[in-house]
Amino acid sequence: MRGAGAVTLPADGAIFGRMGLRPDEMTSTKSLPVLLGALLLGGVATLLFLLKGAGPGRGADEGPLVAAPGEQAARRPRVESAELAPPTAVRTGEESAHTTVLWPLRVELDLAQPGYLPKAEGVAPLGSGRTARLSGRITGTSDQGVPAEIRIVAGTNAGRVLRCDGTGTFGANDLYPGLAIVEVHAPGIPGSRREKRLRRGQETLLNIGYGRPGSAVGRVQDRKGEGIEGARVTFDGRIYHTGPEGELSVPSVAGGEVLVEIEAEGYAAYQENVWIQAGRPNTSAERLTFTLERETQLSIALRGNVGGPGPAQVILLPGQQGFRPTSASAYRNSRFPFHRKNPIELWPGSPFTIGGLPQQVVKVYVFRPGAQASLHVVNLRSQPRELVVELDPAPMITGRVTYDGTPVAGATVALEAPDRTRATLSFFREASYYLETAVIPELPPAAQEVVTGPAGRFLLSAWEEESPARYIEARGPDGKTWAGSYVRSGEKVVDLELRDVDLGSSELALEFPGRFQGLPVEVFVNGAPLLSDVLTPSQELVVPDLVAGIWCIRITWHAAPIYENAELEIDGQRSRAIKLPPECIHGQDEEAWVRAGREYPGT
Repeated sequence: MRGAGAVTLPADGAIFGRMGLRPDEMTSTKSLPVLLGALLLGGVATLLFLLKGAGPGRGADEGPLVAAPGEQAARRPRVESAELAPPTAVRTGEESAHTTVLWPLRVELDLAQPGYLPKAEGVAPLGSGRTARLSGRITGTSDQGVPAEIRIVAGTNAGRVLRCDGTGTFGANDLYPGLAIVEVHAPGIPGSRREKRLRRGQETLLNIGYGRPGSAVGRVQDRKGEGIEGARVTFDGRIYHTGPEGELSVPSVAGGEVLVEIEAEGYAAYQENVWIQAGRPNTSAERLTFTLERETQLSIALRGNVGGPGPAQVILLPGQQGFRPTSASAYRNSRFPFHRKNPIELWPGSPFTIGGLPQQVVKVYVFRPGAQASLHVVNLRSQPRELVVELDPAPMITGRVTYDGTPVAGATVALEAPDRTRATLSFFREASYYLETAVIPELPPAAQEVVTGPAGRFLLSAWEEESPARYIEARGPDGKTWAGSYVRSGEKVVDLELRDVDLGSSELALEFPGRFQGLPVEVFVNGAPLLSDVLTPSQELVVPDLVAGIWCIRITWHAAPIYENAELEIDGQRSRAIKLPPECIHGQDEEAWVRAGREYPGT
């Protein structure tokens, strides 16, 4: 129990599943995660602001409850977030949060390695490929922050949901690189649908304001320049239809780089990013013109009932013939949204026809557990548009899942490369730019999953050539039992014994000695905002319900580092006393506040 002067940030439980999965999706095998759980730390239903009398001692908890924003993604178990609300400080007793400290102390916690995961010398930690960052702010029609949801709906991060705090701020620093389709939803705003480029080790910004919308006019036409009537145009997530001459009018749209998606009968779907200037109408002289191509189709037949059980998975991606591209731009002449087709289920036997395709070169990849197929490059501009794919046996991993010695049917078994990004690029035999050529889904060489049969048995493709060391895990049908281990090169049979999961509950307490006035603080866990408030002089900051493991902590003030990227092993209670610079203790004078455009406290 924390005593007087503690600010605690509690979690209200944990469930297993892909980050961003809703509780009602947890029983769907189609939506089961590749990995066991991910802890969405701290940004949950409530923040406990335990505000005491004087003194930093440990004693009985007291103080009011205050609603808290945010959702933080770690590796596996997660906590669901309730409806978000801006944090408000309710203070009791004699202590005051008055402060002349102008800028907040920024505390960032990032989970580096959960303690419950197996460790293997010389093997990269699981999730090493999650190095891309996405952050930003969403503001409403009054230019105030809104508690929006940012949903990643396509790409290798599909299913992730990021939530804004009360100021409209959001963030995540554990995303896989590549193109992603992102949707923004919140009450009182029209919402948006945009394509974002996530890059390894870099931050991508998504700032959208709905207070000063722009507008757009355009035209949808065919290659002869004739307008296409009745085309369905999704402009930043809102649907419009073209007029008799193909004309398009969008009266209001948030500024920025906007995704435009167009569908029309008899034509291949089309998408393009266009720039809309906030607060400024587009005129007819600045009309946007979109040219659609006639659609074509591809017939695919699988020869050889190898692997399985279940269907094969077909992935279509843009291709080039005659040369090897050296940049993503070489592929970007394709305006076709391949992610709308992928993945395609295909059973061995009768041919399957895929319609609505563009007349261009495409790459055809076919995956099935225990089977392999060669890459096929097909020119859809020529005849015939038929393809026969041979399935051959592939190296595999087999095993059985049991609980207390009894086979478990319906358990989910997943095999994952420790660094999914590296495994994906190894499969494509491409450099990192390739991840920006299309919105690429999660591929089996990086991560795959199957469900055990009546005898608890499973079969997976080994994909050892893409990642010699892999991580395998099983999750019971009820989501409460788990087993996992690393798979070394050459292992063919892996049996998994389920056990009840004990994630542990740890906490970190940060003390800031020497203070005599309030200290504004901002807390971020795994890139997502958790708390923005002012500590009273005797308060310490407590972050509870952390998964035991190795955490990285970074503390800055006014962009200057105070505690830089230190690794802490947190298992149980862990405390740290942080020495603050004089500016964080004594604050700033009135002149500094005026220069910052803010009113000096007490004036």
